[in-house]
Amino acid sequence: MKGVILSAGLGSRFGLHTSEEHKLLLRINDRPIIDYTLRSFQKAGIVEVVLVVGFMADRIRGWVGDGSSYGLNVQYAFNPDYKLGNALSLRRAHDFTNDEAFILSMGDHMISSELINNVMEFCPNYQPSVLGVDFNPSLRYAEDVTRVLVGAGERISSIGKHIEKWNGIDSGVFRLSSEIFEVVDEWIGLDKSERYELGDVFAYMISQGGILKSCDISDCYWYDVDTLEDLQHLQTRFIHPDE
Repeated sequence: MKGVILSAGLGSRFGLHTSEEHKLLLRINDRPIIDYTLRSFQKAGIVEVVLVVGFMADRIRGWVGDGSSYGLNVQYAFNPDYKLGNALSLRRAHDFTNDEAFILSMGDHMISSELINNVMEFCPNYQPSVLGVDFNPSLRYAEDVTRVLVGAGERISSIGKHIEKWNGIDSGVFRLSSEIFEVVDEWIGLDKSERYELGDVFAYMISQGGILKSCDISDCYWYDVDTLEDLQHLQTRFIHPDE
């Protein structure tokens, strides 16, 4: 199975820190954020990875290179419209996936190989989309989070940042088939907004009868590095499970 890591965003919530350096190259324990994600993919046995880049793309390419230092084969896809949302970044990975199932992760989510493995191995003969869901999130995720409502049969019936009824949160790690690219194209063709976010893509898919299953990753390590406060927290008290 291949891996897709979305790494194109501005990281605007970091202010001046990301005017001089890419968010994913900011350091925790003297190692850039992107290193932890890449090492977790390698430890999970996924060695073919594409980084979708945009903002400061050359900085990411310059640091990661061909991925050999991580035990990976890293390729790159460039999203020139990186300011318009991460759904457009996923779209750029289509050629790399070669219509095979793949694991998708957000580049700014510190994730463990255990989490990746759980999502990858969830109902291995099951084809529809799967999302790693945390049913026991910490209080820090109470506000700015993509929420999900999971019902019978582990099926997600609702997803979004502002849904009022929910019982879990989106970890940012998915197992997807090539059909997701058709959904993205269809939704972008219909939507007239100025931003194209994955949460909205999956909400649209569900509304059209598509299936998004939940894989319980509540006991796995993950941390969304969304703000400068998140970064500072990790810099003072961080031990990654894959170290």
